[in-house]
Amino acid sequence: MSWRLSQKETGLLVVDAQEKLVSAVQSPADWLQRLEILVQGARLLELPIVLTEQVPAKLGKTVAAVQKAAGNKAIAKTKFSAAEEGRALGRKRVLVAGCETHVCVRQTVYDLRLKELTPVVVADAVGSREARDREVALAEMRADGVVVSTVEAVLFEIMESSEHPRFKEVQSLIK
Repeated sequence: MSWRLSQKETGLLVVDAQEKLVSAVQSPADWLQRLEILVQGARLLELPIVLTEQVPAKLGKTVAAVQKAAGNKAIAKTKFSAAEEGRALGRKRVLVAGCETHVCVRQTVYDLRLKELTPVVVADAVGSREARDREVALAEMRADGVVVSTVEAVLFEIMESSEHPRFKEVQSLIK
């Protein structure tokens, strides 16, 4: 099965980019900036976006910049996996970003696959407190056939060509 991304078949799931978690995530250093670009690009491309928050009373709300970029409220959850919320996007392909890579992101990706959806992990927009946890999780998912890509790659894949009406706007986010 092809994982090729298209505007009409792709949605974005941002997993637990919350104040207390984000402040602890060290690896990679620029992941939050890349996540903001991804969310802004997804919104420009009119992809459905779902944000989740793991027990927000304890871990805080979604960071303001991501919340603002998405333009919608987060869904509170207690399960580590956000696959149900990802399924609610109503799309065959689900871009997965957020934190932490080795816990909530990883479990979400495997559960999306069980629901016969195609998750695409956006590697430069996921983070973990420890670099080793992030790297092991990404390596495990790659070895298991999960597509792992980058913000720039997925946004340009969705646009398909420089003739896309939002090309210049999306390109300006990346530069």
